[in-house]
Amino acid sequence: MESFDQSLKYLLEHEPSDFIRFALGGSPVEVVRPVESALPSRGRDVDGGYFFVSGGVQRLAHIEFHRRHQGQDELSVDIAEAQIRLFRREHVEVISFVWDLYGRVGEPVLSSCVLVFGEGSQSQYRRINLRGMSFRDLLAQGSPALWPLAPLTRDGATGEAVQAVRDAIEGRAELSASRRADHLTVLWFIAEAEDIAVELLRVYIQKEKLMQSELYRSIFAEGKQEGRQEGLQQAIMDLCDVLGIELTPERRAQIERLDLTQLSELRAHLKNTRTWLPGT
Repeated sequence: MESFDQSLKYLLEHEPSDFIRFALGGSPVEVVRPVESALPSRGRDVDGGYFFVSGGVQRLAHIEFHRRHQGQDELSVDIAEAQIRLFRREHVEVISFVWDLYGRVGEPVLSSCVLVFGEGSQSQYRRINLRGMSFRDLLAQGSPALWPLAPLTRDGATGEAVQAVRDAIEGRAELSASRRADHLTVLWFIAEAEDIAVELLRVYIQKEKLMQSELYRSIFAEGKQEGRQEGLQQAIMDLCDVLGIELTPERRAQIERLDLTQLSELRAHLKNTRTWLPGT
């Protein structure tokens, strides 16, 4: 799922105007610059923030990807809080766009949602529900930059859809080979998150093309790093079991916090002394 999130944010970072334009129903948009996504007092970052001009007026686009784990009320409060904090910091009108990644078939693609939290006080955001359209509609009506999101449409989590989108992406002669590969990578990870079998994806999208993508190489390298780290953590826990060293909850938490170098040092210490780290 982490690669899914990385893919979405990568696409947003490189194609913000297309996300905003689609959410505004096709209105012309010029993105001026990104804004700092961190809101420390809020406890987490927003998924994206951009100054943009539309109709001669500059505003701030606040973009969030709505995930399954968050309820509607919690989402609305989060959006309202982010709007207030962004407005306080940037002193410009904030428009929030919530991309509902797991919306419902039959509901509108674009709609407005309102949270009333006090007398005369309310927060409004625009919801984008790709489940409300077909993958063919997205290919015909959506910006080409959004084509990799096709598996999130109501009928897009199929081999037929992946093939059609792959062909459309590969037909974008205006893009470099590496940029086309980036879009194929986003398509791959989103399709995988939508439960399209990896074996099927390998038939439709060649690994050689994915390896041209900066995004794919980055995610692949991070995955190998995480795999080595998890393997070393398990090796240390197995070693403690063999040596009869008790793994308290505190020690397990300590193992999970260590980086690769620290884990290697801990394993060497256990082998040499057959005891846990002193003072812990």
